[in-house]
Order: sequence, then structure tokens, then C-alpha cells
Amino acid sequence: MAQPTGTEPERGLEDPCGESACASDPPALAGPDPLVSDDLAKDLGWLVGQIQYGYLAAASIAVSELPGGLRGLYVLDAAIGGQAPNQIEVARRFGIDRTVMVHLIDQLEKAGLVERRPDPADRRARMIVGTDRGRAAYEEAQARLRLVEEQVLAPLAADERAAFAAMARRVATHLVSLDPTQVESACQEASKAIDKHDPLR
Repeated sequence: MAQPTGTEPERGLEDPCGESACASDPPALAGPDPLVSDDLAKDLGWLVGQIQYGYLAAASIAVSELPGGLRGLYVLDAAIGGQAPNQIEVARRFGIDRTVMVHLIDQLEKAGLVERRPDPADRRARMIVGTDRGRAAYEEAQARLRLVEEQVLAPLAADERAAFAAMARRVATHLVSLDPTQVESACQEASKAIDKHDPLR
């Protein structure tokens, strides 16, 4: 499969999802969806799950030419931004199995998107560094993902999209701060709160 180079024509940018992945806009509903109960419509887990499913379905296709898809994009982002001191640290940050990470970086390196270079501070370590071709591929992938975001957030006005993204960022930052080294996760914090207030436990 040919890898994106950033110099290829913007094929498919008008429809990054493809005809089979993104259905046409659903008809406007006069009221609440009759197939979704009031309780379910207020359930945070269900709402987040629906948004995640819709986004990932389209985003995965939008970056399908990138080795590793979205995972590859996250690793490439870290490599380009100088935040990939070694593959173990990157694997930990994104929750990717170390064996999978080695294979993923091998693919990215074979495609000419990243390079393994000796760390000046530790010659035994290998930094993951983005190449010029990698930067071009990253920018192209980001352009496609912006179109996906527009599709997913289509029901929101511009100011609502900005507010939604800002609030989601705050929540994500909070969750990451609870689990900076994968020792204590947000779900563990939630379990503690439940235990503290549940008289049956």
C-alpha cells in the first residue's frame, strides 16, 4: 500500500469517510429519538460511546494509508513534536503493547516517516524522530481528520464546537493527570468515590 507523502493530490478529501462508511445526513427529528429512552439519552457512557464510535469509524478510514492508522498518527505526532525519547515511553503514553510498538515503528521507518536516532544523552537509547516526509504525511492526515471532525460535529454551531472541544480537553487533561504513569486510573478513583458513599460496601 502506498504511503502518503504530502505531495499526492488531495484524493478523497471531499469525502474522507468513503461512501460506505459515512451515511448521508440523517433526517432532522421533530423530537427525541423514539428508539432511545430518556435515561439512555442522559447516560454519559452511552453518549461518549456513540461519539467515539462515529468518530473512529470515519477517522480510521481517513488515515488508513498511514501505517498503524490512528495509532501511527499518534506516534508520528510525538516523533515530530520531539516527544518520543524512546519507543518504550511512547508505548506507555498511548497504551500500546511494546511488541506492537516495535512493529509499528518498524512500519513507520520503512515508509520513511520516522527515523531511530541515538539519544545524545544516552547512546544506548534510540529517539524516534519524524522525517520531512513524515511531517508532510502528518499534515495531510490532519487535513482529512479536520473534515471528519466537521462531519461528526455538524449539529453544532462554530462557537459550540469550540466550547465542546475545550470542555472535552479539560476532561481529558483531568483523566491523564490522574494516571500519569498508569499506576492509578480514573476508574480506580471513581471506584474509591463509590465505595466511600455506598453504605452497602
